[in-house]
Amino acid sequence: MGVIETDAYSEDAALIGERQAAARALMAHPLLTRRAHPAEFSLVRAHAEWLVQRFQRVLAYRLTVADDHARLVKRGAAASTTAPFTRRHGAPFTPRTHTYLALALAVLVERDGDTTLRALAADVRAAAHEARVDADPGRGLGERRAFCAALALLVRLGVLDEVSGTVRDHETDASADPGLRADAQAARAVAVHLPRASDDADSFLADAADHDPDSDHQGEIALRRRLAETAVVYREELPDRQRDRLAAHQWRAAAALGNLLGCDTEIRAEGVALVMPDGAPDGTRFPSDDPVGQVALALVRHVSGRLHPGRPATSVPVPDRDLDAALDTLGGPDAAVRGEWARTAGPEVPDPERLRARVLDLLTDLGLLRGGPGEWRLTAAAARFGADVDDRIPRIQDNDDDGRTLPAKPRGSGDEHGAPEPPADPRGDLSRVTSVLQAVANEKVSATSGDPGDQ
Repeated sequence: MGVIETDAYSEDAALIGERQAAARALMAHPLLTRRAHPAEFSLVRAHAEWLVQRFQRVLAYRLTVADDHARLVKRGAAASTTAPFTRRHGAPFTPRTHTYLALALAVLVERDGDTTLRALAADVRAAAHEARVDADPGRGLGERRAFCAALALLVRLGVLDEVSGTVRDHETDASADPGLRADAQAARAVAVHLPRASDDADSFLADAADHDPDSDHQGEIALRRRLAETAVVYREELPDRQRDRLAAHQWRAAAALGNLLGCDTEIRAEGVALVMPDGAPDGTRFPSDDPVGQVALALVRHVSGRLHPGRPATSVPVPDRDLDAALDTLGGPDAAVRGEWARTAGPEVPDPERLRARVLDLLTDLGLLRGGPGEWRLTAAAARFGADVDDRIPRIQDNDDDGRTLPAKPRGSGDEHGAPEPPADPRGDLSRVTSVLQAVANEKVSATSGDPGDQ
């Protein structure tokens, strides 16, 4: 019988891969419960000591791992990276839904084990009365929907488990009484930064996020947090000190975050992006094979090719009529691809108006488009998906003499009134890129001379 030889390098690679997968799971789901995410929680439990140390060293995040849940406490994350709670169909929570979420948590921190939804509703009604809050889950359809939306979130977080029936049953039928199982420890871990009695909303939020600390060490930590929490960090959108820190420490930050999360880092003139090996943290896949994903990808490629600025730029304007023409060709009523979609046994094929709305929502959520009607802008990150002008889409003429969508002016030319053209880079951010890139070679060599988080 032969002896099975093991490759120590392969074992180490597998170990590192597990740790980094656990770290990515915590970044995507800061509250991980055994009920809601059993596989990810098992990984976190197995590598708890390493994760606790690395999150503290690299991002100054505190990680607590209990028997049935793990909580990553994110302090100081940029407000722009914080996603709001949403209902099942994607609509953000209303103030009423947040009220029921707070009341439900106030009840569940003292309750463990089996209960029913209607019993929980009675306790929430009593808690609201005690707190002098006007809230009653049984007072009409609107109140019941807000209450059920809050409970559905707690089910997704693993605070509640649907034992018999579902929360949605009660949302559609007030007489339905599904069985639930509560986890008091997980409920206590949902809110980690409780306001003090002296706090108002503005001071509480200001204290929770400091985007530009005075200290160099804290400033670099804040920069790493922004890189880890944001799909793309654009240089010209950073405060002056953080932009300088990015130029000086971008490779060290890339090494530290790559060691923790197993991600690649793309450093370009416009900014820096982390590319995760398993896609977006929330599970969103782009490009995707469904009609919305296909049209969104084709639109991004076409607009990137048609409106390429020819120089480093964080974003370029996209006229509404260009979007309308492209969306009509790619997925409108007469688009040839609609027949192909109808023949496949794939996902639902949205009608043209709904398809347009979903494509624009998807690209906005991904940060590839910004703004809104009349103010759309294509961001630099869109270029990584390619630039391929679709010749089927007609060019929109701005005047009788030029058929291009955005006719280019000679550099320094004025408008019809003789006013000088505004500078493309008013703060001089991108003009400093050359000196930054000249320092890259030296920075690469010295990147590991500091503490990339793996010492």
